[in-house]
Amino acid sequence: MMDTWGRSVPRRKPVPLQSKLETQSTYTQVPVSDDQNGNTLHRSLNLLDVTADVLLCLTPLSFFVLAGIALNLDGKPLSALGDHVKAWALLSPTVFPLVFAAVVGRALNFFARLRLEQGSSLGVLEQLVGSQTVFGAVWVQVVLRNFNVLGVFLVLLWLISPLGGQASLRLITQDKSVIIANRTMALVDSTGTTSSFTQGFAQTLTGGSINALYVGSLVAPLSIKNSAQDTWGNIKVPRFETYNRTLDDEGYANVPDRGIDWISLLGWPVAGLESGFDSNFTMRTWYHDLDCSDMSKVPASSDWIRDHVDSSLVSQANASTIWGNNGHYSSWLLFLSEDLKAYDPDKLKFGWFSKSGPANNVDFTTELNYDETCITHCSMTVTHVEVHVVCRGLSCQPKKIRRVSPPPDWAGSLLNTVSSSKWTYFTENLVGFDTRAAGFTSSVTEHYIYGHVESPFQYSESTNTDVRQGYLDMTDVPLPDFTRRLRAILNTYYIASVAPGASTGTMASASATRLLSGEDRIPGGFYEMSFTPVAATVSSSTDIHRCNKTFFALAITCSAILFITGVAGVVAKYCCKGPDMLGYITSIVRHNPSSSLQAPNNTLDTSDLARQSKKMFLRLEDVNGETHNVGHIAISSLRKTSVRQARVQSPHRKYR
Repeated sequence: MMDTWGRSVPRRKPVPLQSKLETQSTYTQVPVSDDQNGNTLHRSLNLLDVTADVLLCLTPLSFFVLAGIALNLDGKPLSALGDHVKAWALLSPTVFPLVFAAVVGRALNFFARLRLEQGSSLGVLEQLVGSQTVFGAVWVQVVLRNFNVLGVFLVLLWLISPLGGQASLRLITQDKSVIIANRTMALVDSTGTTSSFTQGFAQTLTGGSINALYVGSLVAPLSIKNSAQDTWGNIKVPRFETYNRTLDDEGYANVPDRGIDWISLLGWPVAGLESGFDSNFTMRTWYHDLDCSDMSKVPASSDWIRDHVDSSLVSQANASTIWGNNGHYSSWLLFLSEDLKAYDPDKLKFGWFSKSGPANNVDFTTELNYDETCITHCSMTVTHVEVHVVCRGLSCQPKKIRRVSPPPDWAGSLLNTVSSSKWTYFTENLVGFDTRAAGFTSSVTEHYIYGHVESPFQYSESTNTDVRQGYLDMTDVPLPDFTRRLRAILNTYYIASVAPGASTGTMASASATRLLSGEDRIPGGFYEMSFTPVAATVSSSTDIHRCNKTFFALAITCSAILFITGVAGVVAKYCCKGPDMLGYITSIVRHNPSSSLQAPNNTLDTSDLARQSKKMFLRLEDVNGETHNVGHIAISSLRKTSVRQARVQSPHRKYR
């Protein structure tokens, strides 16, 4: 019969493999011809190998450093160091598995060598040597059918590779730190500050400021007109009656984010807002609300107007004509008629007149230069509200609104002013500030109410060949739009009369504390402005680094296991006495009689022997040749220049 290497040996009685493994206790000695030619197993330390071993053991410590820096940055503001840590962490899913494969794969090979020297079962050695990758750790268990504790440990060990990479990736993230505090802001006391029109000083002292605010509100971009703040950042008030269908338990109605029905084009100024801080507070204020009847037309008869209008209570009224005053002529007016001025403590009734049609080229100081008059009746009420406002920095948005009761003995609106001059001064200034083209065209206010909201500074055209101007027909405007726009006009002009000096950004930049204490004052109104404190909740948010504690613990655990495995592998390496015979093709053929690799020095590691014999050519073939009836497949060596024909294994030949 043939032995393992193809040599003829006497036939023996077969012995069971398990019996041989259990009873064999001696080693077969290989005869040596000359004892003086042997080599010792002692080998000197190689500086390059030692350096490589140390560096490979210390590499897992870099992940400890990464985790430590991430933990140190937890809760701190964003920094350049944090950006570097993030960049480093992004590489972890790639770098950690590479380092893990290098450290663990090498360590398992050293463990196998040490176990081989101490004596071990073939199954254990195959498990250690075959578990050089994640897949290999699983596959070797399947191949060996050896599902034991060691196999489970090796699979779990290799699962640390992706876990460590992903944990390092998620170590550090970006978060926001919020600091909440209470602060007192200052709001113009709309219920306590007196309008400049109360005693008629608006025209001579503050009329210019009021008109400038009013015109500035009219010419503001449409986006500003529709937004929650005016051109100067003052906070507008929504109309409660538009949103009061659904109220919460506290009586608040929610205000939508878009398409809000504002009561004016001008808002109320607030002191104490700061960029970089979020604020929410409740401001108390009030506004005039209107309810108007359908618009109609009447003939342009001054007699009819005089019969229905109390000239002492009409805007722009004098003895010569209802439309003129001191040489200035207007195209519209507000009046209190004899049949509308009945006393009502909660409601003010007034009327609207406006010219309509082409502007006739006549001497309108003595004749009427228009054909028809548009007229409607309105009733004015006052609504007191509390508005909950949320601000992001200097950008504010009303979120909720509810109706509240007025202060006792309060009389700060246009209501109940029939017997005073407040109504007259207010309407004269509002109507008379824009008397353009000597009365041949509608005013800016009329153009806004008519629907030229985006650009109210227009001229109306007529068919008159001499003067291409005329008056708007206000009956074209739907009643809800007319009422809403007239309400905005009246409230805008009145708010401008209350705080003309504070509305242009002066108050927004002032100190709320100094305004409330009286140390600072804001000029601009005839009367001293009063301020009311507003309790606000202020929060500031800062972008910070956040270390995920769960992934921190996982990264530390994986790195520690990797470091311990690396150190244990190096210790096992230097505990090995014999040469490395595992993991190379050279170990298969180093004692193969069919190859020419007969190493005289068996103390060499297989890696050293492979390096010396790397140019040898090998082939898997039938080493018995055709002279034997039964073939034997083994690895044999041949020269590179050999012309010997390869003995290919035949599918019809028998092999042993």
